[in-house]
Amino acid sequence: MANVGWRPLALALLLLPLRLSAACLPQADIQLYLQQAGTHREASRWQIMQQHPYRKDNTLSDLAMRYENRCELTASGLSVDVSLAGLASYPWRTPGAFEKEKRRTRAIIHRLTVSYPLSDQRLITAGKFSAQPGLFYLTSPADLLHNAYAGFKAGRIYHPTLQAIYNESAWGVRLSEEALSYAWSLTVAPQLARIDRRYESSGNWRALQRANAHERYLFSYSDYRLPNHTPTLSLRLGDSPTLAVADRFHPAPQWTLNVELAWHAKQQWRHFAEQRAEQIKRYAFPSTLFQRQHQPGIELALSGQYSTQKFSQFGVEYYFQSEGYSRHQWRRQVDFIRYLHQRSGFAPVDRAWDAYQYLMAAEIDNVTNQGRLQGKHYMHPYATLMIGDGASLQAYARVNLQDRSALLGLHVNQPLRQRNTDIYSGVYCTQGGNATEFGLFGKTAGLYSGFKYYF
Repeated sequence: MANVGWRPLALALLLLPLRLSAACLPQADIQLYLQQAGTHREASRWQIMQQHPYRKDNTLSDLAMRYENRCELTASGLSVDVSLAGLASYPWRTPGAFEKEKRRTRAIIHRLTVSYPLSDQRLITAGKFSAQPGLFYLTSPADLLHNAYAGFKAGRIYHPTLQAIYNESAWGVRLSEEALSYAWSLTVAPQLARIDRRYESSGNWRALQRANAHERYLFSYSDYRLPNHTPTLSLRLGDSPTLAVADRFHPAPQWTLNVELAWHAKQQWRHFAEQRAEQIKRYAFPSTLFQRQHQPGIELALSGQYSTQKFSQFGVEYYFQSEGYSRHQWRRQVDFIRYLHQRSGFAPVDRAWDAYQYLMAAEIDNVTNQGRLQGKHYMHPYATLMIGDGASLQAYARVNLQDRSALLGLHVNQPLRQRNTDIYSGVYCTQGGNATEFGLFGKTAGLYSGFKYYF
């Protein structure tokens, strides 16, 4: 019933910018992305019908168009903010069993909101909100409204900031106030759908399932009165109560220290259930291998960043989550994947084993699609070097400190100001054994190159 009530609102918000397109179009920001990428993946522990479920080598073509606009509708301040994206991806070779997509084109709404000022400082906004980024590149404990990834499994458009250009956003209502010494907001994101096919990639879920599968009520308060500090307090109620605090501190003009701490009343993502794996070994067939428990936990992130006078940046981040897998828990999950590779010689059982492998791969992949990591301790060093004429060179490493596996990358971006174009290229690879987090699906190396054109 909740979906029925929101469809007229969504339709009205979709039609509103069209009605005013003649007045708003000249102000629009339109961007075109075109990217070519090649990937190589080594064999992993996964075997579906005794075959590797990933294509060893493949080439991908990705295309994206993004439209952004903000229009004042009335003299009283009523305004509309819209951000839309169209995506297309084409693999030049047939993808493996774990890489297949239901469709190769997608249309995504980033933002579609209507705002009205209640006073000089207070604003009410309704519609679809884009996610508010936290203080960290790796993952931010105080980001309490993040949603599932909305793009393709194999392809990802690389924005010059290395942030995905098509994360999902949630429908809701927000009341906010911004003053010189403080700011606060109250956001309501209701539950409008349920996730009924967790064995599928989140990119194949409906948009409401990615963004509004849980009810969330978020209150955030930031204070600007302390010198060199910006403390923030956030409280989320609903499906998963959470209390989070954050602070950005500038001990010197070129130094920035960030800290975020969150306490959760229950687990934030579904975990491998060993007791259900034992049921399968006894030839009982539970509907799922993963569950989310009412078990409290904490997240902590710390970082330091130095910026030079030429705007180059050097930083390192540390992240901890209490609900991440311990070495023993992760080993038990990997051992069970190995168990499912056995062939019984009885076709119905072998098909069931393969089905559970699909389920496990989708669950692990979708945890990543929610911006989650699998372990407990991580380090993320990064650097951005400005190399003249607006060009930049970015290097980064995401390291699981428990199993020493890592994701490494290098990214170069060159703006062509006179042609309204950014040209970029990059390489990345994963390191670690096939029982580690970044090596579980097979060690991967990739090369990509593309451009971003501003209309």
